[in-house]
Amino acid sequence: MKAREYIALAMMLAATAAAAQPRHFVHMPRHYGRAPHIVTLVSRPVADKRVINRLSKSDRLNMALAYLKANATLSKDKYSQMTGLPKDIAEAELDAFAESRTAGIAAVLSGKKKVYVMKRAMN
Repeated sequence: MKAREYIALAMMLAATAAAAQPRHFVHMPRHYGRAPHIVTLVSRPVADKRVINRLSKSDRLNMALAYLKANATLSKDKYSQMTGLPKDIAEAELDAFAESRTAGIAAVLSGKKKVYVMKRAMN
């Protein structure tokens, strides 16, 4: 009996020693303990902007130049009012005029606002 008790005691101690060994846990994700970063993708339908304008591009350029002869600067808002174009298209057209060497218009920053002036006025 004593031998059996020693064997049982040895098995119990071995099981206890095995249970006391450090456990290696599976690595948790990096966001464990904080909220995960969620990205929501929203697809926007492509809007086709069609601008019906009776004025040609050269007519609008002449209007801008005539305005700049009478005034020092031209803003995209004023150009949009004069031509009837939406503001984003008006700004894109004024930027195209400013990039062109023959148009005679230059883009200048006035504070945080972009305005357009005559190129000869810049010299």
